[in-house]
Amino acid sequence: MTRSEIRSRIRLRQSSIKDFMLCPKLFQYRHLDGIEAKTRSAKMLNGSALHLLLFWLHHGEWDMDVENMYPKAFAHYEYSNDEGHIPVRFKKDREADLKAFTATAVEIVDGYRRRPENKKSTMLFQEVQFRVKILSELYEGTIDGIRQLPGGKIELFDYKSNAIKPNVHAVRADIQLNLYTYACLWGQFKIGDGWISPHILPDYSSIYYLPAHKIRKRNSPLGEKGSEMGFPLIRTSKSIEDLRAFRKEVSNILKSLLKPWYFRNNSTACVFCQYTDLCQSENSLVSVSTSSKANALLAELEMD
Repeated sequence: MTRSEIRSRIRLRQSSIKDFMLCPKLFQYRHLDGIEAKTRSAKMLNGSALHLLLFWLHHGEWDMDVENMYPKAFAHYEYSNDEGHIPVRFKKDREADLKAFTATAVEIVDGYRRRPENKKSTMLFQEVQFRVKILSELYEGTIDGIRQLPGGKIELFDYKSNAIKPNVHAVRADIQLNLYTYACLWGQFKIGDGWISPHILPDYSSIYYLPAHKIRKRNSPLGEKGSEMGFPLIRTSKSIEDLRAFRKEVSNILKSLLKPWYFRNNSTACVFCQYTDLCQSENSLVSVSTSSKANALLAELEMD
């Protein structure tokens, strides 16, 4: 596949860049070959459902009954979106997993509501689509939120619900967060049927780590039983110089992405991938029986 063919098949979104950085083979299957995944992870749907709950929270549902609303949010992504026909992989079964997800969602949303700045801040944009040109290439995506804090500072934030909390060094280097910040300053946001140019350089570009609101079930050196797991915000600041450096970085990523090379699997995240079966079946060094055993083991590990 030539460079021009690759470019003609992809949209430069934060998701496509993220997939390429995670695993070029995943990027090939999803964005170049257009292969549909065989299954979806319940944990990924849980993350999307939490995002939706927080969107509702800031749009007139601050006092929502989370125990009642969470299953509706989960069902929205399970059945109503473009991938609603793809089966979902549950750890135990749908009923048991949904019960566990709902209990955790109650802890997270209750903790979120307890933080005064979450209620007192003014939400300027939430789940807003953006577009921005970087060295003549158009990049697109969706920003979780931009808010004005009670003291007047502007914070761009991205909700995270994955199991491992990122450290501040990873947040500073996060491609998505840098792209969002770049778009705030030099891009456009879709508002209604039109586009506006916010021209904002946020004071903070942050990750809001939602699992930090989960409640400790026992005493530990890190905290007492009944307390929250930790502080949810990981804040960084981006300067104009940082964004100029990012412009060079994303340009170099694009050059690699467009190379007409063999997209190899170099990921350590195979256990969570939707294309594991296909990827292994294309490896001529792996027998069918070995591949089947590996798939079974991966499935077991993912569900534990």
